[in-house]
Amino acid sequence: MDIRELRAPVEHGPWPPLTHLPPLSFEPLRGARSWTGLTYAQVPGFRPLVLDLHVPQATRPAPLVMWVHGGGWSEGDRRLVPLQWGQQELFQRLIDAGIAVATPDHRLIGEAAPDDMVRDLVAALRYVRHYALDLGLDVDRVAVWGDSAGAHLASLVGLAGSAARPDPHFLGRLGVGAGRTDVAAIIWWYGASDLTVLPDLTESLWRGVDSEARDWLAMAYSPVSHLRADSPSMLIMHGDQDSLAPLEQATRLHERARAVGARSRLIVVPGADHVFVGADIGVQWQVAIEFLQESLGA
Repeated sequence: MDIRELRAPVEHGPWPPLTHLPPLSFEPLRGARSWTGLTYAQVPGFRPLVLDLHVPQATRPAPLVMWVHGGGWSEGDRRLVPLQWGQQELFQRLIDAGIAVATPDHRLIGEAAPDDMVRDLVAALRYVRHYALDLGLDVDRVAVWGDSAGAHLASLVGLAGSAARPDPHFLGRLGVGAGRTDVAAIIWWYGASDLTVLPDLTESLWRGVDSEARDWLAMAYSPVSHLRADSPSMLIMHGDQDSLAPLEQATRLHERARAVGARSRLIVVPGADHVFVGADIGVQWQVAIEFLQESLGA
């Protein structure tokens, strides 16, 4: 099956857990040079951590966005966006806009806690910067974009990594082990921003951890805790009919950003459920791409 033909198993409502995917074939993105399965980190005892990268064919280094997939911290695939959207079109639109896109896999909740997921993604960011000359990337024009659980993780990477003095323990030393972790912009789509008011979620993410330590982890791994006046510019988007992720999480992130003097834009999409079901996804993509073009000078 051509990956562009892959769809959600049902048009509306929940579907049974996916136990496998059919054999998928891939056509190259138009106007792009692509790398698949780049090993950005090797962690003893775990599978190799890999990413795919698509870079516009151009005469000068391209700006980059790192797309972090959703999936409730328990599933997801670097090759896929939400099945309701159809595949490859978002990545093609980014290439057409002159923006490279990296799509990393990271460890999932059956393998590691969110602490390590963040470190995995930091390693992916460092990797593409380390090899930027070989890959045709501009190290100064980098953004992160995540949806659902990916929004939580991507925003943590972008906010913590862009601190004046990033915490080396928080960011870890996987993969190339060192290098810049700052980003110019963050796109947060219908995720989690303040785990301190989501105790059931926090308990599921740090199973077996005592309540006092879990309370500290909920604070430390909440994007709202990492906002500063000099934080990267943020675009926050959420549907007003989201049945999985509370809209309040978007408003908390935006209000905290404004309170500390950070640059933030909040868009509440009317009639949209999770993954913007009920709204025109092409319109939402275009809003995000225009934000990236403005933020990265694409």
